[in-house]
Amino acid sequence: MDEFAPAETRTAAVRRLLPDPRLVWMIFRRNIWLFLAVSGAIVLGVAIWTLLQTPIYSASASVLIDPAGQDVVDVKAVTPDLPTTSDVVDTQVRLIQSPTIAERAAAAYAQQHPSDPRVAAADHEDLVDAMSNMVSVERVGLTYVINVNASSTDPQFAADTVNLFAQQYLDAQRQAKLSTNQQASSWLAGKVQKLRDEASAADSALQQYKISHGLMSANGQTMAEQEVSGLNQEIAAARADLAEKQGRLSAARKQLTSGGTGADVGAALESSTISGLRQSEATASAQVAELSSHYGPLYPDLVKAKSQLADIRSELQQEINRILTSLQGDVRVAQSRLDSLLASQSRATGSLASNNSAEVGLSDLQRRSDAANAIYQTFLTRLRETSAQQGLQQADARIASYAKVPEDPDFPNKKLAALFGILGGIAGGLMAIAAAEYLQGGIRTKSDVERKLRVRYAGAIPDLESTLGRVRVADQPIDYIVNHPFSTFAEAFRALQAFLLLGGSKGARAVAVTSALPQEGKTTTSVALARTAAMGGARTVLVDCDLRRRGASEMFIADGRPGLYEYMRREVTLDQALFVDSATGMAVLGTSEAPRDARDPLTPSNLVRLLAELRTRFEVIILDTAPVLGVADARAVAASADRVLVVAHWRKTSRAAVEAAIDTLLNAEAKISGVALSQVDIRRYASTGEADAYGYQKKFKGYYTN
Repeated sequence: MDEFAPAETRTAAVRRLLPDPRLVWMIFRRNIWLFLAVSGAIVLGVAIWTLLQTPIYSASASVLIDPAGQDVVDVKAVTPDLPTTSDVVDTQVRLIQSPTIAERAAAAYAQQHPSDPRVAAADHEDLVDAMSNMVSVERVGLTYVINVNASSTDPQFAADTVNLFAQQYLDAQRQAKLSTNQQASSWLAGKVQKLRDEASAADSALQQYKISHGLMSANGQTMAEQEVSGLNQEIAAARADLAEKQGRLSAARKQLTSGGTGADVGAALESSTISGLRQSEATASAQVAELSSHYGPLYPDLVKAKSQLADIRSELQQEINRILTSLQGDVRVAQSRLDSLLASQSRATGSLASNNSAEVGLSDLQRRSDAANAIYQTFLTRLRETSAQQGLQQADARIASYAKVPEDPDFPNKKLAALFGILGGIAGGLMAIAAAEYLQGGIRTKSDVERKLRVRYAGAIPDLESTLGRVRVADQPIDYIVNHPFSTFAEAFRALQAFLLLGGSKGARAVAVTSALPQEGKTTTSVALARTAAMGGARTVLVDCDLRRRGASEMFIADGRPGLYEYMRREVTLDQALFVDSATGMAVLGTSEAPRDARDPLTPSNLVRLLAELRTRFEVIILDTAPVLGVADARAVAASADRVLVVAHWRKTSRAAVEAAIDTLLNAEAKISGVALSQVDIRRYASTGEADAYGYQKKFKGYYTN
C-alpha cells in the first residue's frame, strides 16, 4: 500500500486483513454445542487420565560443597581439601550418583527398615537398582549447591532415599579421608623408624672417625690445636727465660770483662755496647718470637731472624764470655729447654697438618649426619601431626537441607492437569469448530449464497419446530401457516413471496420451485408459498410438475381424479383438472397416479399451452418441479417459468450440488431469481449474523403469534 495513502484507507486495509470479530463470534455461537461437546470430552478425558495415574512423589535434599573447611591441625598435605574450582562440583555430582554410594545407601536402608517389603522381597542388587534409578543429582546453576532428587510412589521411601544418598556421600568422603590418614600414619611410622636408624648410624660413623683420626675436641678445638697453642706459649716463656739468663750472663761477662767482681752486673749491662747488643738482641728475639707464633721453624723470615739473633748473641757472648763463666750453665739449661719445646712444637704442627687433611672426611660425615637427622625430624613432625588428626577428619561438604516427606504428589499435578484440561478443552473445541467450518460443505449463510454461488439470496425458510421453542403442535408445516398466519413460520413465506413477486412487470407470474437433490423441502416450500399467496388474496394455482414423486398431488388430489396428465392429453378441460383447496382457495393441478408410460407430457409446447391458459385465470402460478440434477423435466419447466427459485437444505446440501444445479438451469436459459435455504434452525441460524429477522427474534417477539 502507498505510504502516502490516507489514514482511513490504511485502517480499512488493515481491517480487511484481520478477521471480523463479529464473524468469529457468530461462528462460535453457531457451533457452541460442538465446542461444548469436544471441550467436555477433553476435560473429562484429562480428568479420567489424572485419576487413573499412580501418584508419584518427589523429595529433594541439598548438599553444599564446602572446600574451605577448617582443620584442627594443618595436615592438608596428607588429606588435602577439595580445590575451589567449578569442575570439582560437577565431579562430586557424578560421585553422588556412583554405584558405590547407591550400594551404601541401600545397605543403610535395609539396616534401618529390615521389615520393609522392598528389603524382604528383593535381593540387595534389586534394591540398589531401584534406589539408583529413582535418584537424580543436579547442580544448581554455577553455585556449590547440589540437589539430590528422588521420585517414587511412596513419599516416605523417596525422602529416605534422598537423605541416605546425601548422608552416605558425606560418610564415604569422611571414611576416605580417615583411610588416607591411617595409611599415611602407618607409612610415616615405618619411614620414621628407618630414618631414626639411618641417623644413628650416621652419628656413630662420625664419632668413630673422630676417634680414629684424633679429631676429638673440647671447647671447640681439637687436641692437636690445643697442643700447638700450649707449646707456643711455653716456647715464648722459655725464650723469655733464656733471654733473661743470657742478659745476666752478658752483664756478668761485661762486668768480668771490665774487671768487676760481678756484683754490679746490672750496671755493667747498662753500658752502651752491651745495651746496644742487648737492644738488638731484644729486637731480634721479639721478631723471632712473633714469627714463631705464626709460622713454622723453616719459615725463611723466621730462619733469618734467628740467624740475626744468634749473631747478636754471639757478639754479646764474646763480649761477656769472660765475665759469664758462672752463668753459662744456666744459659745452656735454658737453651736446652727451649730446643726441646721447639722440637715438640714441630711434632705438634705435623699432627695438626695431618688433622687438617682428616677434616675433609669429617666434614662429609658431618653433612651426612646432619641431613639424616634433618629428614628424620621432618618425618617425625609429620607423623605427630597425622596422628593428632586421627578422628578429626571432616567431609568437604555438608547437608544444607534434608528432604521432607512430600505431602502432595508431583505427578500427576492435578492443578496443572486441570489447567491443561481446560486450556486443552478450549483449544480442542476451537479446533473442532475450525475443522467443522472447514469440512462443512453445505450452504449456511447469505454470504455463502451470494459470494460463493454468485446468485441472489432469496431468504431462509425456518424449520417449524425451531420457531416454536418449547411449544409443540401436531399441525403439518403447510397447515400451520393456515392456522397461524401471524407466526414466524408464516412470515418467512410472506418474505419469500415478496422477494419473488414484488417488482418487475405486471401480470401473472409463473415461479418454478426446484432443488438440486431430493428431500430438500422443495415441495413443502412450493405448497406453503402457494397457500401464502392465496391467503393474501392473489388468485394462485399450484402445479405439481414432479410427476414421479407427486409430493404436492398426494397432499390434495384424491385417487382416480383427473389432473395434469389428462389435461396435457386433452382428455379433460382445465376446470375439470383443477382442485381447489378449501382452506385457502388455492387451485391445485396435479396427478392422482404415477406415469403409466415413458411419454413425457411436460414438453415445451405443452408447457407453453398450459402456462398461457393459466395466466389468463391466475395471478400467481407456482410450479413444483423435480430435482434438477436427477430429472430432465425440471429443466424444461424451469426454462418456461418467469422466475426460478432454487431451494437448498440448510447445512445439508453441498455447495457443489447447488452450483451444478445452477449451471444446469443457466444452460437451459432459466431465469434464476435466487436461492432459498430450507429447514433452517433459526436458533442456530441467527448466530450467523445474516439471518434476516431471525437474528433479532427476541426483539420482534410481539409481532409474531406462534
